Amino acid sequence: MNPASPPGMNPASPPGMNPDSPPGMNPAAGQPFVPPEALSLGPLRVQLYSVFILVGVVVAYLIARPEAKRFGITAEQLQASLLYGLLPGIAGARLYHVLDQFGRYAGDPISVLAVWNGGLGILGGLAGGAVGLWLYCRRRGFSLLRLLDVWAPGMLAAQAIGRFGNWTNQEAFGQPTDGVLKTYIDPAHRPEQFADSAYFHPTYFYEAGYDFLGVLVLLALRPRLRERPGAVLGAYFIVYAVGRAGIEFFRTDTAHTFGLPTAQLIAAGLVCGGIYLLSRRNISAQR
Repeated sequence: MNPASPPGMNPASPPGMNPDSPPGMNPAAGQPFVPPEALSLGPLRVQLYSVFILVGVVVAYLIARPEAKRFGITAEQLQASLLYGLLPGIAGARLYHVLDQFGRYAGDPISVLAVWNGGLGILGGLAGGAVGLWLYCRRRGFSLLRLLDVWAPGMLAAQAIGRFGNWTNQEAFGQPTDGVLKTYIDPAHRPEQFADSAYFHPTYFYEAGYDFLGVLVLLALRPRLRERPGAVLGAYFIVYAVGRAGIEFFRTDTAHTFGLPTAQLIAAGLVCGGIYLLSRRNISAQR
C-alpha cells in the first residue's frame, strides 16, 4: 500500500479504476454499462427502440420480396400489404401491452399513446397485423394464407431485431440472476419487488437469438412447404410459440390467466394452430 494512496485504492491501478469491478462495469466511471435510449441528432432526439422496429420492418420486407415474386406478387403489392399489416399490427401490439400492464397505465392514460417509449406486445401485433392483411386480401383477391406464408420468416426476423429495442429501453427482462448471462438494469427500471437486485436475465437477448435461429429453420423448410398454403405460417407458429413459452419461465412482468402466464396460453394455441396448418392435405392454392 502506498501511504499516499487513498484507502481502498490500488496504487498500480490508473486513477478512477477499480480492479475489482465486476464484468460489465465501466471501469472509468465505476458503473455498469447502461445502453442509451435515444440518439441526439442536432435538435432531434431519435428513440433507438423506434430505430430497431424500423430496421426490423425493412429486413422483413427484404426477406419476403424474393418469395413474393415466386407467386407473382409485385413489389408494389407487397409494399401495400406491408402498410395494411403494419399499422393495425402496431395498434394490436400496443393494445396487448396496455392490457397486460393495465395497472401501470390506469393512472396515466395519456402515456398509452407514447409508443416510442416502448411497450409493444408481439402477440397482439401478430393479431392486429393478420387483421390488416385479411382486409388487404379481401380487397385484392389474394390468398391470405399464401401472403402470410410469404411474410412469416421475415416477421420472425423483425421480432428478433425488435428485441434489441427492449434492451435499450431496459424492459421485458427476466428474473434476477448472478449467472454468467445477465444484464444490468438501473434502479428506475427495476420492478418494485426486485428493487435491490442489479442484474437480471437478458430475456430479450434469449428471444432474439432463438428467433434468428428460427428464421434459418423456416427458410430451410420453406422449399418443402411452400406448395401448401398456410404450411410455412404453421411452422412459424410452432417455432415462435415454443421459444416464447420457454422464455416466459424467466419473465416476471406478464399477466396471468387461470394461474398461468397469458403468453404461454396463447403460445399453446399457436402451436395447435400450427399443427393444424401443417397437417392439412390436398388443399389447392387460392387464386
